[in-house]
Amino acid sequence: MLSKPLQTKPVHSVSELAPYLDGWRTLASGRPMRSPEWLLGWWKIYASPGDKLNIILVVEPGGALVGLAPLYLQNGGTCATFRVLGARDNCTHHTDWLSAAGWESRVGGEVALFLLRCRQDWKRLLFEAVDADADALHATVAHLTENGCLGHRRPINSCWKISLPATWDDYLLMLSRSLRKRCRKLQRQFFDSGKIRIRQVEEEADLREGFQTLLELHADRWGSAGQPLGVFSDPKFRKFHELISKGLLAQSKLRLAWLEYEGKPIAIEYQFFDEETVYAYQAGLDLSMDKCSPGKLSMMAAIQFAIAKGCKSYDLLGGDEPYKANWRAAPVARHDLRVWNAGIRAHLEWAGWRGYSWAVRRLKPIIPQRLIAMGLKFIHAAGKVRILRRRSA
Repeated sequence: MLSKPLQTKPVHSVSELAPYLDGWRTLASGRPMRSPEWLLGWWKIYASPGDKLNIILVVEPGGALVGLAPLYLQNGGTCATFRVLGARDNCTHHTDWLSAAGWESRVGGEVALFLLRCRQDWKRLLFEAVDADADALHATVAHLTENGCLGHRRPINSCWKISLPATWDDYLLMLSRSLRKRCRKLQRQFFDSGKIRIRQVEEEADLREGFQTLLELHADRWGSAGQPLGVFSDPKFRKFHELISKGLLAQSKLRLAWLEYEGKPIAIEYQFFDEETVYAYQAGLDLSMDKCSPGKLSMMAAIQFAIAKGCKSYDLLGGDEPYKANWRAAPVARHDLRVWNAGIRAHLEWAGWRGYSWAVRRLKPIIPQRLIAMGLKFIHAAGKVRILRRRSA
C-alpha cells in the first residue's frame, strides 16, 4: 500500500475543495477541530486581506485523498510565513496533518517535498501547539531540516488528558483519597438531592441562552479590565464560536451545559466531543457561589457525561494548571515549531529564537513576565523592521 506513488496538490480557494470535503471528513475521523467545518469556518472569520489559502492535498493516482495539510500563507514577499489554519488566538488544539491510518510518515514526507519545491515562496514555517505525538507534522519538519532548512523547537505548556475507565465508581478509585471523599460528598449533597439541576443545549433555539450564559460566567471567572469577557472579548474569537457552535450542535458534537442552583447558573462548560473524547474547551464559574464548589461540581458532571457516552478520554487541552493532575490527567508535551529557509536573515532569526528560548527557560523564574513578552514581540517584529528599512532605502 505505502509503495504507491502519491501526488500533492495545493488548493487556494474554498470552492476548489468541494470534491474533497467528504474525504477530508473521513480523514478527520469525527474529531471536531480537524473537520473542514471547523478549519474553514476559522478561515472565514480570521483570514486577513494579505493571507492566501494553501491547503495541501495528498492523493493517490486514482484521486483518493490520503492526507491533507491545512495551511495558509500569511503575508507575502520576503516575510511570507506558512501557518496552520486555526492557529491564531489558540482556537485549535492538537495541530497535525490529517492522514489515513499508517500513512502519517509518508504524508509528512510528501508535504515536506512540496514545501521544498516552492521554498522561493516562503521565508518561514510556523507550526504552533504541536503535540509530541503529531507524527505526520513532525515527519515534515524532520524532512525539511534534513534538506537544508533551519529548525527550532520551543516547548510550551502541555496538553492534559484523562484516560477514562468504564464507570464513574472506577474513576473515583483513581483519585486521591481526599478528592474521592469530597466528590462523593458533593454528589450526595447536590446531585442526588436534586439541589443542582444540569441544563444542556439540545436545540438551536436554546443556543442563544446557553452562549449568553457562557459569556457571563466566563467573564465572572476570567474577565479583567483589559478583557472584560475573558477570551471572548476578542470579536473574532466570539464570532467564530457563535458560528461553529451551531454546526457542532447540528452534528450532535456540542456539549454546552451549565449547572443551576436555586434557578441560578453557577458553572458552565463549553465542550466538543467525538466517539472517543470529550474536549473541555472553555468554561465559566460564578465566583460568589464558592460555598457550592461549582468548579468541582461542573468537572464531575462533565466526566460523568464522558463516561456515559462511552468515551475513552477526557481532554483538558493545553495549560499546566495544577488542578488537572489532581483529576488524574496526564501531560502530553507540546511545542511551537519553526522552520526557516537557509540564508543570512534566516540564520539571524533562527539564532534569535534559540537565544530567546534559552533565556526564557533559564531566567523565567527570576525575571518579570512583561520582559519576556517584550522580548517575544521584539523577535516577531525584527523581520518586519528589516523589510521596512529595505523599502525606505
